[in-house]
Amino acid sequence: MKFTRLLPLVLLALALAGSQAWAFHDGGVPACYRCHTMHNSQDGMQVANTPEGNPYLLINGNSSDTCLSCHAAYGQFMGGEGYGPGGDFYWLTKTYTWNSHGAHTSTGDSHGHNIISPANLLVGDATLTAAPGGDFLSARLTCTSCHDPHGNASFRLLYGTSIGPVYDGTRYDFTEPAPLAVGNSRRTYVGGGGEETDANHTVYKSGMAEWCANCHTDFHTDNTTNFVHPTGQNLGSLIAGAYNAYVSTDDPSGGSQATAYWGLVPFEDVDADLETVDPTNYTTGPIGTDKVMCLTCHRSHASPFADIGRWDFGEAFMADAHPAEGDGGLGENDLVHKWYQYTFTTNQRSLCNKCHVKDLGDAPYPD
Repeated sequence: MKFTRLLPLVLLALALAGSQAWAFHDGGVPACYRCHTMHNSQDGMQVANTPEGNPYLLINGNSSDTCLSCHAAYGQFMGGEGYGPGGDFYWLTKTYTWNSHGAHTSTGDSHGHNIISPANLLVGDATLTAAPGGDFLSARLTCTSCHDPHGNASFRLLYGTSIGPVYDGTRYDFTEPAPLAVGNSRRTYVGGGGEETDANHTVYKSGMAEWCANCHTDFHTDNTTNFVHPTGQNLGSLIAGAYNAYVSTDDPSGGSQATAYWGLVPFEDVDADLETVDPTNYTTGPIGTDKVMCLTCHRSHASPFADIGRWDFGEAFMADAHPAEGDGGLGENDLVHKWYQYTFTTNQRSLCNKCHVKDLGDAPYPD
């Protein structure tokens, strides 16, 4: 009798133990061999992609190669078809040129965080030797400079203050904890569940800008002057009201808070209950105590635009954003993918106006 009573509990414990063991990034036994090899041999076949093996016993050349062996197909390096909040590393491979009042170039290394992935022909930043505003060397940047491959309890496995990323044989110290947020599926291509729209997107709560400052420290040293755009600061009632009212350049004041959220201009909802909020159907605009952050204007992985912009900061009208028709270096589907599934009115000006509304009364897009 005692055995029959205990049997369901034993089975439940085994089931839970099994589910924990199979959690890929939690150090479970079945997961280790997916990234590492002990002897570079299995069933008489070479496991790693080089006879001499790879650092850290990885099955691929470095950590980025190993991560992208799975995550590329999830939308992280998918020819521009990755419509996730972080963006598609494909854009690092694209350099665009055009002529308009002189010659212009939008280089691939300005389109994102230049992770080093030899298998995917992704190389270090050709312009910057270290993180702007910090000292994290570009030559050390891989996927695991931000994400813990062995798992932790943080959003997107981001490193925090308890342990930082491996760096030159030691650990790089992070002084700020991982941000609080909730997202969707890691599959960010259309139909995968994690593709960004105005309703389906990551819900950020707090700490994103501060976390970025782990590497970009000097960009955050004076957040209150006219010399640095504020990050991690309250929007205030005027900016929040402008955001909620703004629909487009053609309709700068007809919106409502209930449907005001733009996936292209996110903010931190400091009062969000991450246990109950639905990131697949979140359309509510901000209140004054919500915050602007780095990802309000930038993506974290890559974008088609310079400075990892969510839009082209260098053009007044969205219709003129580069890459554009006729640009040198334009890929077959680059124009299809550059705006995800967002659409704009012909007259739509820079998305800075979602908060600042400086396009009110401006001339329309020239014919």
